[in-house]
Amino acid sequence: MNSPRRDHRWQQEAARGRRNQTAKSCCGGRGVKAAPARVSRRVKELQRLVPGGRDLTAAQLLLRTADYIRRLRLQVQVLRILSDNLGTAPAA
Repeated sequence: MNSPRRDHRWQQEAARGRRNQTAKSCCGGRGVKAAPARVSRRVKELQRLVPGGRDLTAAQLLLRTADYIRRLRLQVQVLRILSDNLGTAPAA
């Protein structure tokens, strides 16, 4: 029978392996060290794309981005409805 100490060490190693596997899968296999530079580049790109994004913190930017995406989706829905209705209107 395994000692409790040995079982605990096995559990720690298994958890460490899962964390490493998660880091590899979520970061494209580059490891965790490459993540800060990639995050910084993506935040700068979002700041450029989202109106008013340059003046916001990263947390505020993410909230503004989510709101902006919602508004864009709503605009697409409205334009689709208008397009469908105009396409079926009889010609005068």
